Amino acid sequence: MNMNKEDMLPRALAEMGHRQMTLANVDAEKRTAELSFSSEIEVTRFPGFIEVLSHDESAIDLTRLNSGANVLFNHGMDKVVGVVENARIGEDRKGRAVVRFGKSDFANQIWKDVQDGILRNVSVGYRINEMKLSRTRDDGADVYVATKWEPHEISIVSVPADHTVGIDRSIPDATQTPPSPPSNPPKITIMKDNTTPAADPVALDRERTRSILAIGKEFKAEAAAAEFASEGRSVDEFRAHLLAEVKTRNQKVVEASKPIGLSEREIQNFSFVKLLRSMSKPGDASFREEARFELEACEAAASKSDRSSRGIAIPVEVMNTPLYRGDIVSIKSGTGYTGTGGATVATTLAPSFIEMLRKKTLAMQLATQLGGLVGNLDIVKQTAGTTGYWIGEDAAAQTEDVDFDLVSLRSKTVASKAEITRKMLMQSSIDVEALVRADLAKGIAEEIDRAFFYGSGSGAEPKGIKNQTGVNTFDWATANSPLFAELVRLETEIANDNASTEGASYVVNTALRGYLKTTKKFATSGSDATLWEPGNTLNGYAALVSNQLAAGDVFYGDWSQAIVGMWGSLELSLDPYTHSDKGRLRVVAMQDVDVVVRHAESFCYAKNASA
Repeated sequence: MNMNKEDMLPRALAEMGHRQMTLANVDAEKRTAELSFSSEIEVTRFPGFIEVLSHDESAIDLTRLNSGANVLFNHGMDKVVGVVENARIGEDRKGRAVVRFGKSDFANQIWKDVQDGILRNVSVGYRINEMKLSRTRDDGADVYVATKWEPHEISIVSVPADHTVGIDRSIPDATQTPPSPPSNPPKITIMKDNTTPAADPVALDRERTRSILAIGKEFKAEAAAAEFASEGRSVDEFRAHLLAEVKTRNQKVVEASKPIGLSEREIQNFSFVKLLRSMSKPGDASFREEARFELEACEAAASKSDRSSRGIAIPVEVMNTPLYRGDIVSIKSGTGYTGTGGATVATTLAPSFIEMLRKKTLAMQLATQLGGLVGNLDIVKQTAGTTGYWIGEDAAAQTEDVDFDLVSLRSKTVASKAEITRKMLMQSSIDVEALVRADLAKGIAEEIDRAFFYGSGSGAEPKGIKNQTGVNTFDWATANSPLFAELVRLETEIANDNASTEGASYVVNTALRGYLKTTKKFATSGSDATLWEPGNTLNGYAALVSNQLAAGDVFYGDWSQAIVGMWGSLELSLDPYTHSDKGRLRVVAMQDVDVVVRHAESFCYAKNASA
């Protein structure tokens, strides 16, 4: 008769177990020997069923051993050879005892063989009262830990079996009928995570282990998952551990900026033009001297990066601080910057590099921005929560899992090319400086914008709103000609998912805006109200325009749920050769960016049926 693991568990609990250990420290005068009788070694009790005896102080009941339990030979109840003087748990987490041998003829014979080193092996007989599943090994065997067990007797044994099976026991053949358990077995309670007994504790504990290991695999925390599963800790405890780990890791990753320590005056004096001029002619000592400050600042920025630079790294302070321009005025000593030759500041401001990106892309305007990232960032989002319910008097509150997931930002590099004439670089005008920065920002901004809406998520490209799993989507009934009811449907789809529409807005392209401005909301009514409402709104919500959108596409959502992350510094590399015959320099700008959404249900995307 074959037995499954569930059938073996009550059998393992009901049977008397035996363990083989070693005899040592013989005192001939006192007729005593000190020995170890148990350990935490894994023992195969049945195929697929591994047993471990916990040696926590609270796990072992030594009452019977310390009450003068007998020492037997080969576990024979009628073969008494001595008595247990005392038993304890050693610092090495082994069961240890001092036993004294009797003086009967049979006991003397065994005692003599013990002194002569002929009989060395010891086995313990025990009964398990409480057990729980610890883990499932790679070979499919379940490892159970005995958390309440009681040794009954200690035996001197003559023929020790394999230590993985135990004394006087062998692995039964699966086709054989196993011996029946005692007719009056002790009461057994199998505990799940030290809580109240469950109706099917083995299945529940197996599910606990499976859940922990699955979560660990999903969030790349396999080692921690194995530890929590083997220690019998709950799924909720493992979730709490993961959340704490994410918080600690993110504290090391997220920085508002990675400044290199430039003063405000140094930031304003940083010149892209001087830097590119020196890069265009690296052998020209005068250009390098002119750009010495910029080169040193870029070198310091590169040294703060957590990866090797692919070009010249621009300091974060420079990217985030507006460029001074306009009327130049002097600041007298004591009222501002001082120094030989005087100091100047501007009375008006041109946008910073980051602000230029924002002006050129809806993505940077709409989404939540995280800048100055220096590593992988994981953002926790809750995917399921608790539910309210009514309970009667003295009824126990239900336990529900609060599930979570991680939204992960991983750097992806966007690059753009700009071409600048050599004559332009020879200029020192602040307007030329602003123009160079704007040209570098334009290509990056446009590609961030496209990926924000349509990124595939494959290769080195972020996953845009359209391709996010869980985003609401539907097709227009008529291509490029949405009805008012269909525009309202975008809002309804999100509201039906219980996502917030507060602060939501529509995004369309210029062609669709033209259609919306010239089409009535209700063709059969006498009203002249158009789909495009006064104040640049649709359905009462703000409407924005971007020609990044394909014909007929409309996006609607709570854009705060979208995140654009930017890593480190802008990096520049210069190619002075490709168009040298035309007197132009090619500048390649690279920026690490990623796009994610916290809750895809906060967005809806409508399109033409053929798109």
